[in-house]
Amino acid sequence: MSGLRYPSFVAPHFVEIEGRGDLPGPVWRACAFTTATAEAPGLARHHHHCLLRGTQDDWQEGAIAWTTETRPLLPQAGAPERMVTQGEAPGLLAAITAALGAAQRPAPDSTTLCLAPAFVAMAREPGLPGIWVCSQLSATGPVTAEQPWSEVQTAYIREHPGQPRPYHCTLESLPFAAVMAPSEAAPPQPRLVARWTCQGLEAAVAECQRRMFAPRPAF
Repeated sequence: MSGLRYPSFVAPHFVEIEGRGDLPGPVWRACAFTTATAEAPGLARHHHHCLLRGTQDDWQEGAIAWTTETRPLLPQAGAPERMVTQGEAPGLLAAITAALGAAQRPAPDSTTLCLAPAFVAMAREPGLPGIWVCSQLSATGPVTAEQPWSEVQTAYIREHPGQPRPYHCTLESLPFAAVMAPSEAAPPQPRLVARWTCQGLEAAVAECQRRMFAPRPAF
């Protein structure tokens, strides 16, 4: 295990699930994650699904509609089965802050801790195979104020009906420098990619998350 480090979850990362930010038209971005409380930091208490809706021209300073849906994962007397908070914010950063901030409200009397990323479904036409994606900002190396995370990890599960192992999985990892400080003059940044297949969707989700947090070399 010498030289290997366990990635730690820093924050969920929004991905485009419908449309594209570099093309005209509506664009939807989403993320999902679980949270725990300071009293039980390793126990998932809530599942959150955040959705941002806008157009290509809205993401800088336009009005971005955001929605955060929260569901409890543990039985709680008197707690609602589903809580939805929504609003509008000026630009992408403000919308992200508002959507993620809404996830802090289900446990107002305790410190809420981000626990792990979860999968969201890509938009698709009825009858077409499914695609699910899970993305996170994680840290395997030193964390500083200038670099609060060290990499983006994104896992895809693509359905291929009719095959013996119909769920094809891909896990991609990109370092901080490749995302936040790209430069044409800089040398190419390392990019880690792993691929495998699974027989069922539940097994594919579990294996993706296991690999996302498995020990490995830091960038």
